[in-house]
Amino acid sequence: MTSLLTPLSCPDSLLYRFDPRWKLAALFIALVTTACLQSLPAAASALLGAGILAVLGRLPPRAYLDRLKILLPALVLFTIFLPFVAPPDLGSQGEGWQPVWGPIRFSSAGLRLAVLFTLKALAIFTIALALTASTPMNTTLQAAASLRVPGRLVHLAMLTHRYLFLFAAELNRLRLALRVRGYRNRPTMHCYRTIGNVAGTLLVRSSERGERVAQAMRCRGFDGRFRSLAEFRTRLADVVGFIVIAGGYGALLAWEILR
Repeated sequence: MTSLLTPLSCPDSLLYRFDPRWKLAALFIALVTTACLQSLPAAASALLGAGILAVLGRLPPRAYLDRLKILLPALVLFTIFLPFVAPPDLGSQGEGWQPVWGPIRFSSAGLRLAVLFTLKALAIFTIALALTASTPMNTTLQAAASLRVPGRLVHLAMLTHRYLFLFAAELNRLRLALRVRGYRNRPTMHCYRTIGNVAGTLLVRSSERGERVAQAMRCRGFDGRFRSLAEFRTRLADVVGFIVIAGGYGALLAWEILR
């Protein structure tokens, strides 16, 4: 669990040398455009483009696969069940339910929807990891502040990213303490009560830590504004890269609308 939360290293790459502001804007457009696609060819092209971005950002394949394990259960569930629960497409072709076995019916429109969902989810997941692997989180948040993202959202994202790892470490300590005392997961009321107690303890400790952090920030003169010493400079290559990425994904959406 902790290894999956460990920040990705940011090796020197073509995407790493991209100005963080232009990169964040371009990849945000790519994410929104990918989410709006509704055809399989366009979604597959978006996934191909996401793979190219991952290669340009030198995203480690092992780190990608480790984090993909978090997404795979949801993708598998949707892929398996959507063809049997999604309504059939009663369009011009008159497609409907196709019997499989007894009361179970299969919809090819549901299968198409499952494949479309999988392609889009993988593309969005890959683009997000490409951004993470090519830009440190603090630099990304500084770029977001430079793009006039509200300061409260930037601070919320920064504190969430910072203390997520602390709470994960706290949970690991609680799990270790339970194992030392002979606790094992079993479907019994005692185990359910223990899990509830652990969740409550983690919630209380998180709340107390949050209060201490808020007091420390106020003691240091925090006034809600985001300040940064980073200076970003726009180059011609940054503008060209933005046009290529944003224009490529925008062309996919335009091609889907006009076809």
